Amino acid sequence: MPERAALAVAVIAVVACFAAPATGQDAVPADQALPTIWTGVFTTAQAERGKEVFHTRCAHCHSEDLTGAEGPPLIGGSFGRNWGSRHVDRLFTKIKETMPPGEEFLVTDLEKVDILTFILSMNGFPSGDTNLALDPAFMADLQIVGRNGPEPAQTGTTVEVMGCLVPDGRSWKLTHSIEPGVSNMDNVAADAKAAVSRPLGSHTIHLLDVFPKPDAHAGHKMMAKGLLIRLDDQLKVNVLAIEMVSSSCP
Repeated sequence: MPERAALAVAVIAVVACFAAPATGQDAVPADQALPTIWTGVFTTAQAERGKEVFHTRCAHCHSEDLTGAEGPPLIGGSFGRNWGSRHVDRLFTKIKETMPPGEEFLVTDLEKVDILTFILSMNGFPSGDTNLALDPAFMADLQIVGRNGPEPAQTGTTVEVMGCLVPDGRSWKLTHSIEPGVSNMDNVAADAKAAVSRPLGSHTIHLLDVFPKPDAHAGHKMMAKGLLIRLDDQLKVNVLAIEMVSSSCP
């Protein structure tokens, strides 16, 4: 089947771990460590504080149960599609810089951390004994994944990939790329900036329809976002945006 036809008929997968509370999760094998976000990175009291602020400042757009109104849903499959496999610092930055729209100053950064923990708790992530601190570096190490770790993104999903940009015939590819992770197109430049210190991977990603031409970035560490195509043993991304992460690529 042609690549574009395969992409057109693909069913976008829902990240199932965000559709139900944690009590419904399969057990993690004894020899497999839980992802950090499942070890309890906030307290119940903190999430309750976040709930109060959310109901006051956010519920008119997202509804009290997070199912969405004027704003998008922040729970279940919708949350998984937008934030699954991403890191908590990106979600916090989204809340910090844009919420409430036009009135960001009405909610303090500490209150926004509390709101973040309320959203996580409503998506089934467990509480623990320590508050989540206003620490972007720590949040950058918290990946929003299921109890068994990241699920591979499926064909048709909007993903982000990062690697070394090299020519690929008449097109381009990313070598030493990370596994394609579920993403969105909200703020490509900010996501690229946040990825500067993140390590490379072992994949090769073939890039389709790269525009504008990225000739000036050959050899650079780049982030591309677009629609994923899995064909046999190849990974391809139909590029919607591409941004430089670093001018060097070890």
